[in-house]
Amino acid sequence: MAKVEPALPFDHFSGKLSSKERIVMRTRNGRMHAYAILNPYTGPLAESRKRAISTFSEAVHLCKTEMSDPDRLAYWQDRYLQYRKAANKHVGRANAKFLGTTSDKFYSTLRGFIIASLCASKTDL
Repeated sequence: MAKVEPALPFDHFSGKLSSKERIVMRTRNGRMHAYAILNPYTGPLAESRKRAISTFSEAVHLCKTEMSDPDRLAYWQDRYLQYRKAANKHVGRANAKFLGTTSDKFYSTLRGFIIASLCASKTDL
């Protein structure tokens, strides 16, 4: 017997309906979320913000190439498993050991962990 799950028109909806819309839909960790953009900043970007954006975009690009290589993916999966074990005891210490940061943020996905590691290790991306 087959299991049937009917698809609704908005099952995989993401983004805004129009450019002026303030409600944004996204899917994170398999769950759909809606959030409203309140008081968006419309002024020019500071140089430090531009550097942060370019650093993050370069880290995302490097993450994609790292995850496409099977050997590097296995390396990152092993490192992420060690990170999760250490984070179960103390997140701050795990971040200090694996990322070199003092943040208490737990990286729940492999992709997020790789991007954070690349951003932390490469200050001149």
